[in-house]
Amino acid sequence: MKLLNDINQIRGWERVLERSINKILIVLAVCAIPAALASVSRVTISGFQPSMVLHIAVSASLVFFALRRRHFSIKLKLNYLLLLSLLISTFGVYNWGLMGNGFIWSVLGIIFITLYYGSKFGAISAVLFCLYCTIIGVLYITGKLQLAVEPGSYVTSIAGWATAIIGALLPLSLTVLVVGTLYNSARSMLQKLEKQQIEITILAEQDSLTGLYNTRVFQQLIEQAMERSKRHDSWVYLINIDLNSFKQVNDNYGHHAGDQILKHVANQLLSITRGGDTLCRVGGDEFLILLEHPKRYSSLEIIHLIKRLKQAVSFPYEYDGTTLKVSCSAGYAEYNALHTPYLVTKDDILKEADRKMFEDKKSARTQQAS
Repeated sequence: MKLLNDINQIRGWERVLERSINKILIVLAVCAIPAALASVSRVTISGFQPSMVLHIAVSASLVFFALRRRHFSIKLKLNYLLLLSLLISTFGVYNWGLMGNGFIWSVLGIIFITLYYGSKFGAISAVLFCLYCTIIGVLYITGKLQLAVEPGSYVTSIAGWATAIIGALLPLSLTVLVVGTLYNSARSMLQKLEKQQIEITILAEQDSLTGLYNTRVFQQLIEQAMERSKRHDSWVYLINIDLNSFKQVNDNYGHHAGDQILKHVANQLLSITRGGDTLCRVGGDEFLILLEHPKRYSSLEIIHLIKRLKQAVSFPYEYDGTTLKVSCSAGYAEYNALHTPYLVTKDDILKEADRKMFEDKKSARTQQAS
């Protein structure tokens, strides 16, 4: 199962990445023609430059890749964009130095490398590009490389500014596009994951039929209640409720009727218990109620509560035109670390409540027989 989940996560990530790449190809293709024209327009200022041929070739390839994007694999498209951004950045730094947009395009290329090949290769590519820029910078500083255009005239030309603006906006816009797409996808994935975690928690803690806590949660809650009792000298009460003759409902009316009765009983018990009490379904027709109180209840108070619970359980339920009515037997155990030394563990408390519940069930059968 873990392998399948991992495969689904990988495929989901690749789909997100491919959507980003397709958007980038479309944007680049739309901007490619005016960008190429802006680059070629500098010929009157700088003369012919090798980068101009590159810009024309890149524009043509971008239009081709954008139109045929669905026919290429994600790996091919990504490597194409990597090559594209690296060529533009390296040629830009070489031909134009600080006046070009090579540095900005390098950021886009490094982002692509990091996204697909990992942070290690992204860091290596960043270091290599910095070394390359350092070498080019030394060549310009020492005069071994010179700009093909006089800086003063270039910065006052329309073509120079158009090239600078388009050349800077493109990689920056694409970077925002990539990051934005990845952010939205990551947020969507996190929301789905959070929803799945909530669903898993509900499945792990709740009884699927009644929505009450299950045995697993009850075991944790009674242990916590016992610890609080030890710290604060408070009292813990456990009431065990077991339906009488529930099997007859299933036999006479079917299991669906039995399920409806269990839901009905759960709702009736919830209407009696307080907000701080804990109600669990721990078996087919067995319910447990966990109560905590700073002081000890009197026997009359407990008997009165159990009487109310029994009345709630026996409230009639209409099923398919038939009035169904069940009764229950109940027993309780009270726990205090100082005053009930014979109850040491949670199992002791459960056994005590079970014992009294069976006594009540036996007494009810005796009364019916008489």
